[in-house]
Amino acid sequence: MNIRMLKTMRGSPDGIQVFEYQAGQKYDLPDDLAQVFLREGWAEEDKELVLETKAEPQPEVPVDRMMKRGKARKR
Repeated sequence: MNIRMLKTMRGSPDGIQVFEYQAGQKYDLPDDLAQVFLREGWAEEDKELVLETKAEPQPEVPVDRMMKRGKARKR
């Protein structure tokens, strides 16, 4: 479902990763998460067929920190 955030909020589209959704940005989210944002008044439905800008949600854990965990050791 296409929505436009009215307030910056965190949410989890998959129940595993948590993202920050920025106020004023448009997102294409799973229906269940979009419904929570709509019901709480944190977003409004975006009825446009094409998103003008599709902002990527910001992960809660800094990317560089996540990458350190997966680095292979030098021998």
